Amino acid sequence: MKTLLTLLGKNAPFFLPFLLWIVGGAMLQTYFTHEELFLAINHAHAPWADVAMTGVTYIGDGITFAVMLALILVFRKYKLFLTAGIVLLLVTVIVQIAKHYYYEPRPSLYFAHTPGLVHTIEWIRVHGTCSFPSGHTTTAFAMFTFLALICRNKISGFAFLTLALLAAYSRIYLAQHFFVDVYVGSIIGTTGSLVVYSLFHQSRMKSSPEIDPEPVIGLT
Repeated sequence: MKTLLTLLGKNAPFFLPFLLWIVGGAMLQTYFTHEELFLAINHAHAPWADVAMTGVTYIGDGITFAVMLALILVFRKYKLFLTAGIVLLLVTVIVQIAKHYYYEPRPSLYFAHTPGLVHTIEWIRVHGTCSFPSGHTTTAFAMFTFLALICRNKISGFAFLTLALLAAYSRIYLAQHFFVDVYVGSIIGTTGSLVVYSLFHQSRMKSSPEIDPEPVIGLT
C-alpha cells in the first residue's frame, strides 16, 4: 500500500486529473442517460474532426502498444518490457472476458430502429456487438499510465492523460462505443498498469533497498 501511495504522489500530474475524470464521469452518468451522453458527443461532428478522430483512435490500438514495447527494448529496459507485456496481457484478458460475458450492443445496433440518427464515417467499419468495455480505451489508458509512471518528467503525465482521453473520446465520436464503455475501460487500463507496475516497483525495492528502484526512461 505504501508503494502504491508513493507512486500516486510522485505521479500527481497524471492521477489527480484522472481522479477528476472519474468523479466527473460518474456525475455525468448520474444526470444524463446512456443515450443522451452518446448522442451529445457523436452529434458534435465536422469533416475535419472525422479525419482527426480517425487518426486519434489508433492511439488505443494494440499496435501502438507494441511500438511502445519495441521502444522500451531499444532502451534495453528488459524488466520494464516484461512488466509492460504483463500489463497488456492482463487488461486484454479482462476486457475480452467482459466483452463476451456482457455482449452489449454497440451504438449502431442499439439505435438501428432509427436510421440516420448515429453519425458514422464512411471509411470506418462500425461494429455492432461486444461494446462493453472499450478495448481501445483500455489499451490507451494502460499504455499512457505506464508511460507516466516510467518517465522522469512527471509533468508529462498531464499530456499522457490528455492523449488517453482523446482516444476515449474518439471511440464515442466514431460510434464504436457508449460513454460507459470508455469510462470503465479507462479504469481497467489505469488500474491494471498501476497495480502491475507497483508490484514490480515493490519487488525491486526489496531486492535493492539502497538505491532508487524506479526504472525510468526518456523525457528528462
